[in-house]
Amino acid sequence: MNKTTTIPDPRLIAATSTLAAGLFVLDLWLPLGVAVGVLYWGVVLIALASPQRWFPLTVTGACSILIIVGALLGPIHSGVPLWMAVTNRLLSLLVIWVPVVVFLERRRGVEALRRAYDELERRVEERTAELVKANQALEAEIAERKRAEASLWETQHALEQNRWQLRALAAQLLTAQDDERRRISRELHDDLNQRLAMLAVEIETFQQRLPSSKLIAEKLRSLHEQVVELSDDVRHLAYQFHPSILDDLGLPIALQRYIEDFSTRTGINVTLVHKDLPDPLPQDIASCLYRVAQESLGNVAKHAHAYHAAVELLGSETGVRLSVRDSGVGFDPAKVKQPLICLGFTSMKERVRLVNGRLEVKSSPGQGTEVRIWIPLAGSSP
Repeated sequence: MNKTTTIPDPRLIAATSTLAAGLFVLDLWLPLGVAVGVLYWGVVLIALASPQRWFPLTVTGACSILIIVGALLGPIHSGVPLWMAVTNRLLSLLVIWVPVVVFLERRRGVEALRRAYDELERRVEERTAELVKANQALEAEIAERKRAEASLWETQHALEQNRWQLRALAAQLLTAQDDERRRISRELHDDLNQRLAMLAVEIETFQQRLPSSKLIAEKLRSLHEQVVELSDDVRHLAYQFHPSILDDLGLPIALQRYIEDFSTRTGINVTLVHKDLPDPLPQDIASCLYRVAQESLGNVAKHAHAYHAAVELLGSETGVRLSVRDSGVGFDPAKVKQPLICLGFTSMKERVRLVNGRLEVKSSPGQGTEVRIWIPLAGSSP
C-alpha cells in the first residue's frame, strides 16, 4: 500500500521528462506523417519501471497530449496525405497505450494474486494456530481420559475383588448355614424329640397306673395327644432344617418325602420323576439340588397360585439336571420387584455356583414358571 502513495524515483521523473521533451521538440521540426510519435513508447517503457501504478498512466497521458499537440503544431509535408498522418498519430497512441494497459492489468493480477496469497497465508496461520490449540486440547483430553481409564480400571479391579470376597463370604455363610441346620436338626431329632417321646411314654404309664378317674384320664389323654403332636412338630421342624434321610437314603427318597409333605400342607399336586442318577451322588451336589427344589416349591406355594407342579431329576455321565415347573400365574423376570423372590433366586443361584453349575429361570405372565439347573459331575464342564 505504501508503494502506491509514495513519490516515484526522481531519476525516473527526470528521464521521462527529458526524453518526452526531446521527442516533442523533434516532432515540432519534422513534417507531419513521420512516425515520431511511436518513439514515445520508450518514454512509457521507462515509466513502467516505477512501482507506482499512477505514474505510468500519468506519463502515458502526458505523451498522448504531446502527440496530439505535435500533430497540430508540426509542419505539414505536401506529399503526405492527411489520412496517413492521422493514421500515424493514432498508431502512435495505440502503441503507447496498449503496453501500459496490458502491463498494468498484469500488475493488477499479480497484486491480486499476492493479496490472495497473503490472505491464504494469514488463514493458514490462523488455522494452524487453531489446530495447535485443538491438538493441545485433544492431548489434554487424551491425558484426562487415560487418567479416567486408569481410575476406572482400579475401581473395576477393586469391585472385582470385592465381588469375589462377597462371593466367598456368601459361600461361607451358606456352608455355615447348612452346617448349623444339620446340627440343629440333629439336636431336635436326637435330643428333644427323644425326650418328648419318653415324656409321652411316661404319660401313657401314668394313665395305666393311676386310679380310674374320668377327669384324670381325660387330662392325661389330652396331655398325651399334645405331647405326641408336639413331637410331630419337632420332627417336622428338624426335617425342615436338614432331612437326615438325605444323608441316609439319598436324594430321590428325600425329595419324594418332602414333596408328599408339601402336597399335604399346601394342597398342590406335585409329581416327581427321577432317572439315571449317579450312585452315590456327592453330598454337596445332593444338598444343592434338594435346597433348590425346596426353595422353588416354596416360591410356588407363596407366589404362583398354582394347582400343579412337576419336579424332574435326570442324570447323565456328565452331570445332573433338575427342573421345577408349575402351572401358576408366572411373571416377567425383567420386572421382578419383590425382594423376597429376588433374594430366593439369588440364594439358589449362589448355591448352584458353589458346585460349578448354572441356573435358568424361565417365566412369562400366565404361562407358569420353570426353574432349571445343571450341575456337572467331576471331570466335566458346566
